[in-house]
Amino acid sequence: MRPSIVVVGSADPNREYTPHMQEIDLVPAGCEAVGRELARAGCDLVVFSSSDDYIEKDVVRGYLSALDAQDEGSVVVKAPFDRVTPFDVPLHLKHVLRVEPDPAEEWEVSYYRGVFEADGLIVVGGGRATRIAGVLAVARRIPLVAMARFGGAALSVWRHLDRYRNDATPEAISRMAAPWSDDAAAYLVRSLLDQRSVMQEAERAERREQSRTRRARTRHSLIAVLAIVLAVLSVVLTYGTETTATAVGYLISGSLLMAAAGALVNDASAKEPNLAWALARGLGAGTLTSMLYVGSQTLTNAVPLDAEATRRLAWLLIPLGLATGFTVDKVFARLRNVDALAEKPFTQP
Repeated sequence: MRPSIVVVGSADPNREYTPHMQEIDLVPAGCEAVGRELARAGCDLVVFSSSDDYIEKDVVRGYLSALDAQDEGSVVVKAPFDRVTPFDVPLHLKHVLRVEPDPAEEWEVSYYRGVFEADGLIVVGGGRATRIAGVLAVARRIPLVAMARFGGAALSVWRHLDRYRNDATPEAISRMAAPWSDDAAAYLVRSLLDQRSVMQEAERAERREQSRTRRARTRHSLIAVLAIVLAVLSVVLTYGTETTATAVGYLISGSLLMAAAGALVNDASAKEPNLAWALARGLGAGTLTSMLYVGSQTLTNAVPLDAEATRRLAWLLIPLGLATGFTVDKVFARLRNVDALAEKPFTQP
């Protein structure tokens, strides 16, 4: 899709700006050059006003000068529905201009809404609204060019961008404040689109990571369900044997399977699920629990463990394996945070 670029700001010689504007006589031509480069780069232009008090009129003039009737470019005018925004558009380019009235009663609402929806933002000079738009763009990681060379709010935005950088390179940030030259507009537009490419690649990488995580969680869940089914089956199988060793084998196997299932269910909610590590934790916890429990029963009972006693133990030990596997992370975390050898010095109250 064609990127939608918002250009805002002002350079009225009769207005006071903080910081002060400089080389203000170069601003109209610079804005026209930016408009031409946006058209040549295949971008759509978004503006808010046709007033001579703002720079949009110059940008639109440059944008239209680089188009012909066959080009796909468009100038989108976002303004309150009752505001008239006339631009001098040649007859053969009337289809390029698209007015989208905003239902908001205050111009600030349509203004900042347009900034939030933009694929990129260019600020030139300007005052409070321009400064806020630039700061919001930095905060929301919207590709941004602040033409700091001309001063005004764009200079404040440029300094803010330099602190946070986002996807702008140091060279691009430096060039935003460099003396204006014939190739400056082309470079700044290219740097804006480069920022957008970096951001899009980061978003694609994030989507790939989210997709990988979802697949891992699904895999964990399916394996956990299978382990639980097999664990329950092991309880049933203990009723089909009278051999103590076989019954104990089913008992321990069921406990291990349940512990592994618990660890997998717990790990499925982790930021980065790890199948092998979850199985290792679950099987380790299940082995420890089953051996300690079966060992304690053997030591405390005078009657030797037989198949019937094993069947009774299975109804307790196998569900216990699930709880052990599910909570093993929490137990290990507590143990890692406790320094058993450290002693707090006694202090006199």
